[in-house]
Amino acid sequence: MTDWQFGVLDAIDIAVVAVVVYFFLRLIQGTRAVQMLIGVAIVVLTYELARVFGLFTVEWMFGHFFSAFMVILVVLFQQEIRRALMRVAVNPLAAGTEPTIVMLDILVESAFSLVHRGWGGLIVIERETGLRHLYDSGVEMDVPLRPDVILALFCPEAPMHDGAVIINRDARGGRIVAARVLLPLAQANALPGSFGTRHRAAVGLSEESDALVIVISEETGEVHLVEEGQLGEPLGSQQLHDALAVRLSALPVRQGGGR
Repeated sequence: MTDWQFGVLDAIDIAVVAVVVYFFLRLIQGTRAVQMLIGVAIVVLTYELARVFGLFTVEWMFGHFFSAFMVILVVLFQQEIRRALMRVAVNPLAAGTEPTIVMLDILVESAFSLVHRGWGGLIVIERETGLRHLYDSGVEMDVPLRPDVILALFCPEAPMHDGAVIINRDARGGRIVAARVLLPLAQANALPGSFGTRHRAAVGLSEESDALVIVISEETGEVHLVEEGQLGEPLGSQQLHDALAVRLSALPVRQGGGR
């Protein structure tokens, strides 16, 4: 019988696995993946009980299930895996800069100007994950970020009021790079039934990217900030300003505008 020796490499191995599991649990916290993970755990437990008690038919059935287990996991957790890979791909050494006060003020003023007029809106702020693949669903632009432009785009009589506008930051502060953009919708059970398509689109995009989305509801007049698939609480103007300042503080400046 050989002695089991625990070395430095073993400690590193365990530490890496622990870190991966920790960040995976952080990633799925509060999402529907938690319920799916519980379901997978119940299936595994049922299989082990079938083996212990000699339930051969059940064991045979679940044995075939586990033969394609990795494929099943990829299908079940495809959104979470995509989000995790996009986070890994983010360059941690990218130079961060503080968002300009002007940009934050314009975003807040634009959102609450829509509220005061009873208009809805979707304002997407592009971060590390590029959104150029969405531009084709709308109208590509290169316009300075200004409250009057946002109001003109979301005016109910305007031809481009449906959909979202996408904003990225450049050395001049901010640019509107696309309007009337169609966003991917979240799952039907991701939000309560009281929220409509606009909120589901905001959550859907934030599930697939690191974008920040400001949602202005024309029905309730509430302003929400959506991030990482989570719809935040209604915000006032100062709360929105502070939340944006924190989340955009590490947003790298794009040279040469939004093109």
